[in-house]
Parts: sequence; C-alpha cells; structure tokens
Amino acid sequence: MKTDAAGTPRKRDREASRRRILEAGLQVFSELGYDGATTRMVAQRSGLNESLLHRYFGNKEGLLLEVSKMSIAAMLAQPPYPPQDTPEEEIYQFLNSRMEYEVKNKNFVRVIISRALADQSFHEKMAVGVVKNQADAAFLDRLKSFQKQGAIRRGVDLERILSTVLAFGFSAGVLDRLLWKVPPEECRKRFRFFARGITEGICP
Repeated sequence: MKTDAAGTPRKRDREASRRRILEAGLQVFSELGYDGATTRMVAQRSGLNESLLHRYFGNKEGLLLEVSKMSIAAMLAQPPYPPQDTPEEEIYQFLNSRMEYEVKNKNFVRVIISRALADQSFHEKMAVGVVKNQADAAFLDRLKSFQKQGAIRRGVDLERILSTVLAFGFSAGVLDRLLWKVPPEECRKRFRFFARGITEGICP
C-alpha cells in the first residue's frame, strides 16, 4: 500500500479499501443476516485485514450503518423514471420504482429492517442526518408542477402528500412485499388503488 510523507495510507488507497470492505459487508450481511455475519468474515471476503475494518468502521454495527448508507445512495443514484402525464400515474410510478429497487435488494433490506426493529440505538443512528433525498425531491417537484398547471388543487400540502406516499410505500412495498411475501402484482394493485384514491382527494 502506498503511503504519503507521514507514512500513512494515501487517501485514494483508503477510499478503495473502504469501498472493498463495504461491498464485502453488503454481500455477507445479505447472505447471513446481521447476527450470522462477523467482521472476520467481511474482512476475509474483502481480502483485507480485520484491524483495518475496525479502524474505518469501529465495529459490526458501524459497518452495517455505513453499508446501509451506501445501499441507499445507490438507490438514489438510479436514473429516475420519466415524468408522468397525470398525478395518479406519477404517484403510482414513484411507488412502483421504489418497490422494484427494494425487491432487487430484498435480502439486505430485510437485514436493515430487522436490525432497526430489534435495536432502537441503530434505528436512531439511521435516522440521524436523514434529509430529503434527490428522488423524493424530484417527485415533490413534479407534484408542484401539476399544482401550478391546476391538476392538483391549490392549497394542498404537497409535503404532507409526500410523507403519506412514503409511509404507504414502506408499508405496501417493503413490509408487505418483503416480510409478508405479498406477490408484486398484488402490491402494484394496491399502489394503483392508493394512487387513484389520493388523487381523487387532491385533484379538482
């Protein structure tokens, strides 16, 4: 490993090592769950020393926290779906796109959910610093555009609509689909029913 004048690993090498550990952590947590995984397993999978893992992430929970952030960032970096022609279609596609990503990464999503439910401390750490992400902001901007066009009534609190859609999406797209094994076709039917119902309340 290359070092700088002070004899410490160069930043580029540190970032590469961090990335290798994070990617190995994602694989091991997805395969074995939080309780079954160990930092030694992750280090072996990454091909790096376990002491390096502890230096960067502290412990197994710290690693899971950072892997979770990496996974969420990957979701947000995905290309957005095209703008839709109606508020109903916009809400439906927003919910559907979220579910598709979560199903694609279902094993790791289960790890995050189960850990957050079992450990209040982890749940609180996950919530610290959470800000409105780009995907949510784009969705909100599209709703505002519909409102300006008159397709959504003036005075409707769109921030609250966003919160309501996110809460429903978590329930129907994550808990129902991943934990209760509801078929994706049924989830999509629920998305459609929800989108139609909410737009009946906010559209002229």
